[in-house]
Order: sequence, then C-alpha cells, then structure tokens
Amino acid sequence: MSCTPENTWSDYLFLDTEAGGLDPRKHSLLSLGLVVGGPQGVRHSLEILIKHDPYVVTEGGMAVNRINLEKHTAMGLAPEQALVVLDIFLAQHFPHACRPITLVGHNVSFDRDYLGVFLDSQGRLLEPRFGHRVIDTHSIAAGLRDAGRLDLPHLGSSALFEHFGIVVPDEKRHTALGDALATFELYWKLVEHMR
Repeated sequence: MSCTPENTWSDYLFLDTEAGGLDPRKHSLLSLGLVVGGPQGVRHSLEILIKHDPYVVTEGGMAVNRINLEKHTAMGLAPEQALVVLDIFLAQHFPHACRPITLVGHNVSFDRDYLGVFLDSQGRLLEPRFGHRVIDTHSIAAGLRDAGRLDLPHLGSSALFEHFGIVVPDEKRHTALGDALATFELYWKLVEHMR
C-alpha cells in the first residue's frame, strides 16, 4: 500500500522499559511495555518480558522495578524470541512503512536507548523502523511549566500522574506495561491541557 495523504497518519507507539540499571550498554533490559494508540484511545498493548543468562543488574535498579528474577525467568522470553514477538506486534499494528514509528514516553530517550541496544544485540538497527524524532511527556510538561500553564515543582512521572488524576494500581506501577499505559493517558491529558 502506498502512502497517500489519506493514510499517512499512524498511531504512536508508547514505550516504557524496565531494566536492571541505568546503563543500556551494561545492564539487562528486562521488559518492554508497548501501547499503540492515538486520540481515540488505546488500540493494542503488549508487555514483553526478556530473560538473560546471566542477568546484569544493580541493587538500585531492582529496588525500583521490584522484579523477582526467578519468576521473571520462568515467564520471560530469550532475547531472540522476544525480538520475534516484537516484530509480529509491529507488523500487525504498523504494517505500512510510510514513515518511521514515532516513540512516545516519559524521559523516552532512556527507553529508546535500551530498545536500540537490544536491537543491536540481535543484529538489527533502530532506524529506520523507528524514527529519530520522539515525543517526550517530560519535555511537554517542562514547556507548559515554563509557559506558566503547569504549576508543579517536580516533573517526574509520579508527580504528573498524581496531578492529572491518573491512577496506576500499585502492582502495575514501575512495570513496563503499567507505566506505558499511564504515559499514554498522561500524553493526552497534556495535549488537552494545551488547548
């Protein structure tokens, strides 16, 4: 299918990752949260758990994501299997390569970096399938604050979720899918706030 003005719009891909630390070149990527949607709402979502042998994690990273590595290993996919699942998901929901997929997230460069290193480890490139342009909810919130439209001293995801009334069940908070779904909601609340 060729790209025409009528069919060039595609949904965004909201991305969140959970990892064993802060360095994507060193620490294990543990999960990908993927949410496909646009102004009409969430159309599809998926969480991919990735197991490693061995894991490279930090105490601080594991304290944030609260992942039990024994359970994670039992449910996770090997990296090459995780890539197959990711490819199928992307082919289903972004079937036409009219333009690169736009990633959206909170501090999304962190998640994009982890995704890029993961793809590189599997002999794949991040671009051109994923665009170099991203949408960052932290940056949007900072712009609103600087314009006097948002009165928040801190712009972390927890503060923004609370400010906009986005409720994330405790058991879903700091899971890749739970945070990706909440970030989807946050993005559209920020868009509405700009009107």
